[in-house]
Amino acid sequence: MAKLFVFGIGGTGSRVIRSLVMLMAAGVKIQNCDKIVPIIIDPDTQNGDMNRTVELLKTYKHLHDGLGRREEGFFHTDISTLSSIAGDGTGKIRDSFVYDFGGINKPFKDHVGYNQLDIDSQALVDLLFTPENLSNSLDVGFRGSPNVGSVVLNEIIDSPEMRFFASNFQAGDRIFFVSSIFGGTGAAGFPLLLKNFKDVHTTLPNAASLNSALTGAMVVLPYFSLEQPAAGVQADFIDSNAFTTKAKDALSYYQHHLGGVNAVYYMGDTPDKPLENNPGRASQKNDAHLVELLSALAIVDFMDYSDNELSGAEVYHEFGLREDVSHVQFSHLDQETRDRVAKQLIRFHYFERYYTAHMPDDAQAAYAKGVDLTSALRNEPIFKELNKFLTHPDFGYQTWLKELNRKDRTFAALNINETDFNRMVADKQIETGFLNKGIHQGAFVKELNRASESISDRDAYKATIKAFEAATEALVDSKLKYA
Repeated sequence: MAKLFVFGIGGTGSRVIRSLVMLMAAGVKIQNCDKIVPIIIDPDTQNGDMNRTVELLKTYKHLHDGLGRREEGFFHTDISTLSSIAGDGTGKIRDSFVYDFGGINKPFKDHVGYNQLDIDSQALVDLLFTPENLSNSLDVGFRGSPNVGSVVLNEIIDSPEMRFFASNFQAGDRIFFVSSIFGGTGAAGFPLLLKNFKDVHTTLPNAASLNSALTGAMVVLPYFSLEQPAAGVQADFIDSNAFTTKAKDALSYYQHHLGGVNAVYYMGDTPDKPLENNPGRASQKNDAHLVELLSALAIVDFMDYSDNELSGAEVYHEFGLREDVSHVQFSHLDQETRDRVAKQLIRFHYFERYYTAHMPDDAQAAYAKGVDLTSALRNEPIFKELNKFLTHPDFGYQTWLKELNRKDRTFAALNINETDFNRMVADKQIETGFLNKGIHQGAFVKELNRASESISDRDAYKATIKAFEAATEALVDSKLKYA
């Protein structure tokens, strides 16, 4: 079975994977693979962005596994840890979505053994790295310094995790990188990993398959800025004024020194209000951004191409909206993108809104009584996982959608505070009248009951998800008539 390995490098990599998981939950299809294997690479083990993405991935995996293998529908895409893909079913590395750096908690100066170097070597290191580079602790990442990241990350190629990845990489598998180009971890990690995977002299297992693997990359350009410290204040901060310069330098390097990528995607935007300047650890937890959601769509697009279409010359992609607007609705996306995601996101939003607001009142409805849903909601752990995915205040769907609406350029396709199903989709509302109430609780119950009649599964969780999939599809097609 073909696999897609998604390397999410640095904070931006984690945030894009978070949006990818939301798309997968809504049922957006990933073609040409049976399994997605996210590998998050970030030495900052306390990074808030990374840790909430990891919790989201774990929750998604529980929900997917509870439904079993399916070809379509909510949570149908198989998202697995690297450890779980071993052919014999037993991994020899930690079962996690995150690469294990083994707890780097010392300054870069100690990491390279600066004090043990002779005077000439120390002088060379002083030329290549600033005093801040040398003194910064590595457990918060590389703080916008790719020169530091390239030294540290170069060591992971011979690690047990990378050798395990290569040992389980097979012909037909694909690789996709997600990283920013203006920071430290992402800007260093993407070119380093790519060059090693494409090196014909690599010592990694399955070298031939890695060398020839179809490979894509989302290169995220500057899309946010950070607050600067007050004048005269000595603070530990990242200077976002240098983001554009760093991006230009990195692009020049990529142009002349990187090869082996079949499809390269570029995404960026004019920064809006500066974010709080948190170099790392738990405080680095930024709101979701439209750029990250659209960047996740690059993975979907890459997998839409057949092997033959990707083979040969490199293809470069940029994303553009139909209009330069602040509040982005589905109608502002190109038709191809809209066709990929609009109905799926609308249906999932209807599901979440009804599930959290109305389903507790349906105890006597046929679809609920048939599987004793009231008892299952109270007692079965899988429903607690579903509640977590939908409503968790740190990483859940509701939180993600609210965060996307807090930027200057918002994702406003779904009206997040709207309780009337007829008004939830910004660019297509249902006109109601005396004889037409549109979508309401009674219409939902009718469709859920109808769907349950053809569902033979008596497992409450499976039956409920299947009923909502059928009901939301019927309501979107017959009532909303979204096209």
